[in-house]
Amino acid sequence: MDKHVSIYDQILEKREDQPSLPYLFQNIEIAGREDTLYSLLTEGLPYSKKQDLADLCCKKIREAVDHNQENLLEEFLVKQPLHQFFMELRERIRVLIEVEYFTQKELHKLGMNLTRTSAHPEMVKLGIILLGFYPHDLTLKIFKLLGYHSEFTMYVSESIQHGHFRQNEILFDLVQHTSGYGRLAALFSLKPVTREQQKWVLKYAIKSHYLSSIYVNVSLQKVDIRNYLFSSELDEMNYHDFMYVVSYQELVDVTALSEQALTFMEKLVDKKILADRFIDLAGLVTMWLKIIDSWEEDYQYVDRHLQASNKLDDEWDKRFNRYEKITQTIEEFLSNSKWQHLVVKEMLNPTETDILIVNVLQFLEIKPDFQAFTPLLKRNPLGLNLLEFFLGQEAETYFHATSDYLFNLLSEQLFQFPLQFEQKTENGESYLAKVNVWLEALLENMLRRDFLDLEWCIKLLSYYNPYLRQLALQVLKKNKDEWEDDDTVLTALERLRDREENRKNKRLVFDLLDMNNHPLKIRKYLVVEHLVQYSLATDKKLLETNLVGMEYYDYPIPETPLKKGKLFQLAREKDNEYDKNAIGVTLENGCLLGYIPRMDNRILATLIDNGETLFARLESEDMDEEEILLQVFLRQKNGPISVPDSKTDNIVPFPQK
Repeated sequence: MDKHVSIYDQILEKREDQPSLPYLFQNIEIAGREDTLYSLLTEGLPYSKKQDLADLCCKKIREAVDHNQENLLEEFLVKQPLHQFFMELRERIRVLIEVEYFTQKELHKLGMNLTRTSAHPEMVKLGIILLGFYPHDLTLKIFKLLGYHSEFTMYVSESIQHGHFRQNEILFDLVQHTSGYGRLAALFSLKPVTREQQKWVLKYAIKSHYLSSIYVNVSLQKVDIRNYLFSSELDEMNYHDFMYVVSYQELVDVTALSEQALTFMEKLVDKKILADRFIDLAGLVTMWLKIIDSWEEDYQYVDRHLQASNKLDDEWDKRFNRYEKITQTIEEFLSNSKWQHLVVKEMLNPTETDILIVNVLQFLEIKPDFQAFTPLLKRNPLGLNLLEFFLGQEAETYFHATSDYLFNLLSEQLFQFPLQFEQKTENGESYLAKVNVWLEALLENMLRRDFLDLEWCIKLLSYYNPYLRQLALQVLKKNKDEWEDDDTVLTALERLRDREENRKNKRLVFDLLDMNNHPLKIRKYLVVEHLVQYSLATDKKLLETNLVGMEYYDYPIPETPLKKGKLFQLAREKDNEYDKNAIGVTLENGCLLGYIPRMDNRILATLIDNGETLFARLESEDMDEEEILLQVFLRQKNGPISVPDSKTDNIVPFPQK
């Protein structure tokens, strides 16, 4: 907006050109986002801090009234945005009006002035809060004009609840005529008590291409919406709307599969003949997933709510049979190949979220050509749900296509940023953070699977992020036989050698260029007498030490990288010509990594020789640290023999697809 023209006048002018509602002249994916999400999804500042800010703001208001110093008030609000403390501010103003610290006339005048003449959003928001104490027709007119803009909807929604007689009617009007985060704010405050409101919310208000899940879950927090949902008869007019709710509802606690919810699922499945759209298909798949994923939680739910323990098995059998019937009915119904057509149609012109489409693809076991995802990738080029599908669940199918996609997508400018040498946290929603997540997944696949893309490894040696450079170096280390005579790789490593200041990365570069002056490594195996594959609560920590001698021994790069928490075996080497107390640190197959230092091994060797089982746990982040730290544990002989956290026998295993 123009910073030199009042926001009120700008909206008036734009409404003349574009009179339709919701306002088309706002960016619905940005307007009101910060304020609404901060208020609804975060705890915010400590209560005392909010009180302090409210008190200070009231003093600034007093100065603005007495000395016409609105500029000082604006400076304060720029530094301390109202969304951090506006509820505390409203309450403090109310109390100060009671004790006549403010007069109604002066606050009303200031509120009218701020809402109609200010060019700064924070000042307009404050004006809305002030006018909330003076309900009349002119105030309502101002509230509607501003409230239809998502930047101000939350403040209007909150302000009308403290004075306006028909507040819920006004809130419903805001829900109907706003979009994006403005609608979310109004929907949060709405109490949909009438049938008209309930029907409209479920048919129209919850529909969004990017806020569907949060709209649905905010709506389902309202008892009136739940009552309407569970009591309505299903027909061709509401079936698709109700399937939309099921598709986007999040399982946040056990009540999500309460008796009411389970009965509702059964009703939807019984009416499956009405399913003929993608959202219906997604709803059926989502129901199947919810039951499968939460069966143990539901078992505990039944357990908690039954009074007589001797009836537990019977009650669970009844519930289990209902689950089984739902899942089997869905599986049989969706086994028809006609559903693939709906998926293809949705992918060509996507209207639902990536996660729904991915869930359906996995359920139906469809693996389209990568090109079929083009419309989805155009809509969300670095979507994390697509990333999980391409490089997580279906990496064997999509790794190479995803690698090519990223190579073409990412600008060369990204690889010209100055190198960083310490890892810094990126804003999780920034473009750069998403790029890094995709690149990390690409490299992790190369480390964990038999994939290799040398072009990417070379490219990432000049990338600004030190952790991604490290992963690229580890991939090269794992696949050294594939490139050791490749001049392009060697040149890139030599270039990085002269620029790299991160110690771990520099050590990796030197190792890859054979500049560490280590003797020729050999591969050696020791006999592991007592294999330890998992930790137990009764394991006794003996000491902290470090791994030595790694420079002499080679070991195969495992499929899963050796990271912090990895368990190693400790094996005696009694015939070691240099140390009679030698204790080797090995992988499960006995492949030697190095040794426990001589100064720490005497007592440990005695314990092992006397039949005790010892093992070590990696405490360094990985095996490329300058010093590899270990913790040594004793497996106590009277400890449990079963794997910890194993399921007890009385838990009924739920069927898997």
